[in-house]
Amino acid sequence: MQDMEDKAAADIIFGYDDAEEGDYSETDEDSEVFGPEVLKMKEEDVDSFLSDDCAIIYIRQLERLANLKVERICSVKGCKEPVELKTSYVGSAVYITWMCGNSHQKQKWCSQPVMNRRLHSGDLSISSAILLSGNNYAKMKLFADFMGLKFPHCDKFNRIQRTYLIPSIDSFWKNQQEDILSAMRAENIVVLGDGRMDSPGHCAQFCTYTFMENETKKIVSIQTLDKRQTGKKSTNMEKAGFVQGMEELKEKDINVAEAVTDAHLQIGAVMKRQFTDIKHSHDIWHVAKNLGKKLVAAGQDKECKEILKWTQDITTHFWHACKHANTYGEFLTIWAGVLHHVVDEHEWALSYGSMDYGQCSHSALETDREKPWLKKGSKAHEALRRIVLDKRLLNNVPYYLNFRSTAELENFHTHILMYAAKRFAYTPPVYKARSQLAAIDYNEHIERPAALTKEGKKIYHRTFNKKSERWSAVEVKVKKTYAYIKNLLHNIFCMRLRDRVGMNRRMELAPDDPRRLSSHLASVEPKPTSELVTEKLSRF
Repeated sequence: MQDMEDKAAADIIFGYDDAEEGDYSETDEDSEVFGPEVLKMKEEDVDSFLSDDCAIIYIRQLERLANLKVERICSVKGCKEPVELKTSYVGSAVYITWMCGNSHQKQKWCSQPVMNRRLHSGDLSISSAILLSGNNYAKMKLFADFMGLKFPHCDKFNRIQRTYLIPSIDSFWKNQQEDILSAMRAENIVVLGDGRMDSPGHCAQFCTYTFMENETKKIVSIQTLDKRQTGKKSTNMEKAGFVQGMEELKEKDINVAEAVTDAHLQIGAVMKRQFTDIKHSHDIWHVAKNLGKKLVAAGQDKECKEILKWTQDITTHFWHACKHANTYGEFLTIWAGVLHHVVDEHEWALSYGSMDYGQCSHSALETDREKPWLKKGSKAHEALRRIVLDKRLLNNVPYYLNFRSTAELENFHTHILMYAAKRFAYTPPVYKARSQLAAIDYNEHIERPAALTKEGKKIYHRTFNKKSERWSAVEVKVKKTYAYIKNLLHNIFCMRLRDRVGMNRRMELAPDDPRRLSSHLASVEPKPTSELVTEKLSRF
C-alpha cells in the first residue's frame, strides 16, 4: 500500500504516469557465496563502519594495487624489520605506504593519478563536477562529512574554480555561441529578450539578461550584471543588460530585424533612441497576464462581479485578436467586438475598425448556458468597456500585431535555478559562469525528441497549475545526455596540465569585475569590525 501511495505522490509532484524501477534487487542471505575477503556486516559492526574513513579510488589505480607485490620483510642491507602499511590522506586521495620500523620506504601507492605540481586528479574532478552539475561546495562538503569521505578543502576548490573552471566555461560558451551565430549571419533574425533578477523586489544583486532566437529557441546572448555596474540601482540592470546584449549581437555581425521584450518602459525608450531600425514587439503573454489582472480587479466590485466569470474568455479573445489581426483596424474590429458578445449581441451596425459593420466570427451558440450575459450599459459592462478601450492598451497595439511571445525564455530562467539557486551567494565571476552553464545546457538539449513508448506513442505526464487550478498534459522529452560535459572536462584537465605556474599565482580582478567599483553592496561605507563590536558591547 505504501508503494502505491509513493507512486501516486510521484505522479503529482514529478508528473510521471509510470515510475521506472532501477536495476537494484535484494537477494536471500544464503543465495550468494561471499569470498573470504568480502566483509559481511553485522549489527555489532555498524559503529566501527561509520567511524571508518572512505576515499575516492579510481579503478585503474585499484588494479595496479591488486597487482602490486611488496616483500613483507625490509630488504635494505642490515635491516630485517617487518614492513607495515601506513595510510595518509591528501585532499580526496588516499596514500598507502609500505614502510619498515626503521622508516625504510619500500613502496607507495595513491588512489588517484597525480597531475603536474602535485594536484590530485580526484580533487580537480570533484571541483569540476560540483560546478558543472550546478551544485554548491558547502552542501557537497557536508554530504562528504556525513559519509566520512575525504574531500578537497574549500580553499583548494576556490582556487581550482577561479584558475581553471571559470575560464574553461567561458571559452566553451563563446565557442558554442559562435557556432550558433555563424549559421544566422546571412539572415534577418527575431530575438526574444528578457531579464531575470537573482532575488525579488529592489534588493537584487545580479540580473541575467538573455536573448533567444525566435525560430530555433537557442540562446544567442547572455549578459550578467551586478548592481554596482548601475550605480547600485537594481531597477536599472535590466535596461543595461538589454543594451549590452544588443550591442554584442551587433558587434558579431548579426542582423536583428525584430526584438521582442516585455513592456519595459526603459527598454522601450532605448529602442526608440538607439535601435530605431529594429522592429520592437511586446510579449503577448505578459500583456494578456496584465489584462487578466485588471479584469479580476474590476470584478471585486459587488456590482461588477459578473466580469470574473468572463475573465478567461476575454483574455483568450485578446490572444485571438493579436494572432489574426494584421493592422490596427483589424485588431480593433476583432477586439472591441467582445463588448457586444458579452451582452448577447453578435452583430452590430458600426464597426470599430476597418469594416462597415461588425459581427462575431463564432458559430451558433448553445441555448442552454451556465454563464450569464452581462446587461448592456450596466456598471459591469461599462467597467469592461474602460478596460477594453483603454487608451494605453490601444496605443500599444502595433507592438502586438506580430504575435510574439517570450514564454520559452521563462522556461530558461527557471532552468537557471539548477545552476544558480537564489538561496546561495556568488561572486560575480562565479554567477556569470553558472549562467553560461545554464545556456550551454539549454542549447545542447533544446532539440531533444519526444520520448516514445515501445509501441511508438508519445509519452505525456500531468502537471497542475496552482494559479489557474487546471491540470494539463505535457509532452515528455528523452533524457538529457550531457554529452558536452566530457569535452568540457577535457578542456579543464588540459588547461591544468599545460599550466606552468599553478594556482598560487597572484590573481587580479578582471577589468570588468564589478568589485573594482566597490568592495561591497551597501550604500554606506562599513566601519571596521572592531569598532562595530565595541559599539555593540557599549549598548549594554
